[in-house]
Amino acid sequence: MSNLSIHIITHGYDSSRIPKKITVLNSKLEELHSFWMSYDSSTTLDVVSGVYGVILTLASGKKMEKAVMVGPDTTGIVKFDLSGLSPSETQEWAYLSKNLSIHSDEEKDLVDNIYLGAWIRLWKKDNENWNVVDIPIQESSSWNEEGVSYELDVERNQQFLQVGGPKIPWRLIALPPNSHLMCLIRPNEGPEGIVHPLEVTVTTDNWHAETILTLLSQDSRSKAQDLYESSGLKLSSAQDLLYGKMTDPAAAAIGGYYLLKTEELDRLHNWAENLANWMPWMSDGSIIWAWQLIKEGRKNGVMNMDEIRFRFLEATKRGIPLYTEGLRLLWEGLKMLSGKGDFDPEIEKALEIIDEYAEAADWTTTTTTFNGLDPQSPLKKIKKGTPKDTSYIAYIYDVPLNELLQDTDFDPVHDNLEIFTEDTISQKLSIESDGQIVSNDGIKFNSVYKAAKELGLKGNNSEVRKKMGSIHIKFPKKDFDDEIRMYRMGKRKRKL
Repeated sequence: MSNLSIHIITHGYDSSRIPKKITVLNSKLEELHSFWMSYDSSTTLDVVSGVYGVILTLASGKKMEKAVMVGPDTTGIVKFDLSGLSPSETQEWAYLSKNLSIHSDEEKDLVDNIYLGAWIRLWKKDNENWNVVDIPIQESSSWNEEGVSYELDVERNQQFLQVGGPKIPWRLIALPPNSHLMCLIRPNEGPEGIVHPLEVTVTTDNWHAETILTLLSQDSRSKAQDLYESSGLKLSSAQDLLYGKMTDPAAAAIGGYYLLKTEELDRLHNWAENLANWMPWMSDGSIIWAWQLIKEGRKNGVMNMDEIRFRFLEATKRGIPLYTEGLRLLWEGLKMLSGKGDFDPEIEKALEIIDEYAEAADWTTTTTTFNGLDPQSPLKKIKKGTPKDTSYIAYIYDVPLNELLQDTDFDPVHDNLEIFTEDTISQKLSIESDGQIVSNDGIKFNSVYKAAKELGLKGNNSEVRKKMGSIHIKFPKKDFDDEIRMYRMGKRKRKL
């Protein structure tokens, strides 16, 4: 007997846990094996000697194919190296679990002027009131010019991350509760004015649930069903809801949306009702339960309209759901009730509210995302700028120089900014009182990183990006790296 050994190479532990589908074909292109690999980075199959094709498929649909000859009583080895898909180790999870495109070397990066002063802040709902609060950015978060990978500790209540900037439209993204929530913010591909300048990707560390969510968003139901059946999501969701443990309400919601979409209503039992009752801060459970009743009613001819109406109104009162699928179902449900029977002022008011979110929403995302001033104020038109109160914002990457200078006793006449790299001579730059950096040749910059990139680094975009880590900046009377990190972590408190 011969063996076929399959190895998957990734950077880190989280990446190894993300499901990848493996398909093994014989020389006639007939499927011999099909299964999902997660947690283990290698597996070995018993085969007869011959030629085999092995296909690895990610949640995004991206495929890698290998062919291998296996001789008698030998082991054929196939290696899939995924470590080069992402620009950095800390961003790898997003490229393996989400539908992200791989940027070319000529794509824009966070040093570009449009991203100068781009910021994030966190909105949290407490006792029916929305407030801006400190962002729980973990020390393990990382920053580079191709994207920022945050790790956040998000409690069990409604929370939205907001992004914006002087040239960045204000946008809000729902955050599922998770002590190890990951968020990647990177420049968005596509023409200016058509797509939002920033692409924000959010995930919990329940990789099976997140992969199923990605598959469902692409309408890959068969792959989602295959993974759901082979993963622990089915069992853990059922047990959590059945016994009231609810260790992962976000994963339970994803499981509920999956069972609704696949019409497996008998497997939902009363889980959705429990999710709606036990998680009063979360509208997803109410929406799933209402649609379970609708779908069951269509099958058996008995529709509990009072309960359906109550649950849609309850969901609207609780707030916008975590997932885009929930927003779509809530919107459709309210429109359905609006078109039935006599005029219902409560339903019409709820529909008016959700209509505004639907118009402001980005329907291409898996977590609910919309343009807005705050979680209660969706905007059809865009707003740009920096909040007057900057106490709770964290700068995403490049901090405006005049902001950095406010905490120093910098003297424009006598003090200089010095930039140097490993392969260039240092350059001393003057700083004007308005925060403009001026080179020896009279070239002006409003960004330290832009000046460093333009003056200190040579080569094409790919070469420059590799060298960005070698930039050293001497800031007058301050440690520049420490100062920048404070602003990026949201630890600089100031009101404009």
